[in-house]
Amino acid sequence: MIRTLVSAPAALARAGLAAVLRGDAGISVVGEAAPDELAHLAAALEPDVVVEQREEGGPLPHVPSVVLVEDPRFVWNFEGPDAEGERGARAVLSRDASPEELLAAVHAVAAGLVVVQPQTLAFAATALQAPPRPRFESLSPREIDVLNQLARGAPNKAIARALGISEHTVKFHITSIFSKLHASSRTEAVTQGVRLGLIML
Repeated sequence: MIRTLVSAPAALARAGLAAVLRGDAGISVVGEAAPDELAHLAAALEPDVVVEQREEGGPLPHVPSVVLVEDPRFVWNFEGPDAEGERGARAVLSRDASPEELLAAVHAVAAGLVVVQPQTLAFAATALQAPPRPRFESLSPREIDVLNQLARGAPNKAIARALGISEHTVKFHITSIFSKLHASSRTEAVTQGVRLGLIML
């Protein structure tokens, strides 16, 4: 059972999201929070996934999150996971996403995956092809290994175990990946990696 915490500025929106989630037998809603209550309730209830309707900016809970925004094409304008990979938007969807898309995203995030809608990738590809076109440095084989782990939503400790390297080395590789792909978050790095054909989701 995937334990979820719902957050939105309006009570009606929270109720609507909770109703959709409760329609899935594999998901339970453990609480509903206004934005200013989210951090406290996330720490108290320890949900597996937070489903949050939000505006731009603001801190994210230390829980993998499905974020619903007005325009998901600008996914990298949101604060991504922290250095330990413990927080941030693992899935960014439009507020108009269908119930099926929302439920699929919750299951994917709970499984440790990163979710980006197709139109977001299409927009990113178009934007990045427009002049001036950024020049990307090639990733090393090890950096591609780390990028694949990021695409699975793995935190630094799990990446270190999977690849047989230290957490310090993982952080070094992530910093290098961000620099080479002109990324400011894990989600953006994964998006760039998919666009460049370095990884497959």
